Amino acid sequence: MPSALTSEIPGADPAWHRQDDHPFYKPSHYRLQHFVREYVDKYIAPNVEEWEKAGEIPVEAFKRHASLGFLAASAFPLPKDYISGVTLPAGLSMDEWDEFHDAIIIDEMARCGCLGTVWGINGGASVGGPPIDRYGTPEQKQKYLAPLVRGEQRHCLCVTEPAIGSDVAGLTTTATKSPDGKSYILNGEKKWVTQGRWADVGLIAARTGPPTAKGISVFIVPLNTKGISRRKMENSGVSSSGSTFMELDEVVVPAENMLGNENQGFEIIMSTFAHERLWVGITALRLSRVAYEDAYRQALKRKTFGKPLFENQVIRQKFSKMANRLEPTQAYMEQLVFRSVRMPALEFSPLAAMLKVQAAHHLEKVSREAQQVFGGLGYSRGGQGWRVEQISRDVRVLVVSGGSEEILLDMIAKQQKRLANL
Repeated sequence: MPSALTSEIPGADPAWHRQDDHPFYKPSHYRLQHFVREYVDKYIAPNVEEWEKAGEIPVEAFKRHASLGFLAASAFPLPKDYISGVTLPAGLSMDEWDEFHDAIIIDEMARCGCLGTVWGINGGASVGGPPIDRYGTPEQKQKYLAPLVRGEQRHCLCVTEPAIGSDVAGLTTTATKSPDGKSYILNGEKKWVTQGRWADVGLIAARTGPPTAKGISVFIVPLNTKGISRRKMENSGVSSSGSTFMELDEVVVPAENMLGNENQGFEIIMSTFAHERLWVGITALRLSRVAYEDAYRQALKRKTFGKPLFENQVIRQKFSKMANRLEPTQAYMEQLVFRSVRMPALEFSPLAAMLKVQAAHHLEKVSREAQQVFGGLGYSRGGQGWRVEQISRDVRVLVVSGGSEEILLDMIAKQQKRLANL
């Protein structure tokens, strides 16, 4: 079995990279890991600092990403009926593609160290593809899903509002059915819409029923529709993700653009969250490794008081403590990846939430320690410590988005109690 491409820094990559008998990883996984690492090192990592400063990713980079099959692969589980003609990364076949191939792409893409680019270059495939594949009509899939995975469209998920975050059931954007029943008129505001600046299509959640979770529907809306206005949001980090504020003013949407059934929207939205939280967990874990690796290299070469920084016991302890956070989380993450396609969604959901909370919390701690190792260089934009500085700002969105730590911890306890029939 081939080995993975791996860093020489201890702990900078997961243990399976150095194993040839891991129960989860087959030759195709190592082949994919080689392919994605070489792609990121050649085309993504050298450019992310520039893209983040510019606040956008060049169209050519997005087209290359799509042509190599990354968008089709991001719409996991693969929409096999709608990716014919698309070559998956590393030339792998649809039949051999599994949940660990999905995890490898998420992990290796995050090695660039810039969360904005990870989100921005994805084209919305991971959030826009699965809901349409699960709930869409054949006509909707042909019109929206097929172009999405080929890179001909970009999608965004429009749920969060200025006053509504984790409380999805409380959203206030309305969708009023026209008297003839042929269309809905949408009014409201959406905020923190990732990729919203350049997306062609939005999956917009709006209220069609009572003010509860059972009164929400989702609509597939071309974003050039009259009445939609968008403007860039200025956030602390993830500048290249296209984070957007969106206003909906008397937006007329054909009734056939409703995804699923009327008032089924909460179910549709929740169906995306388990994989999103798994994705966030994998991403946060890899960003921790990036910060750890950069700090480790700095400690080896930086000399203070006549000796390398790493020769100080207090610095070595920092790296041991960081590694102690990474490896147990990696083991838990791999167990969840394995279970993600083998467990009922209701049972998997709290486990994915646990990973999201744990990995993001550890990233906060590792990011801080990496900055301590770098000193002032870890606080400066640009230069040797730029990735550590970037991660120190990006980490906050991972702690809050996809469900805040406080909301998720409460949800985990309630869901597990309910599942245990206690």
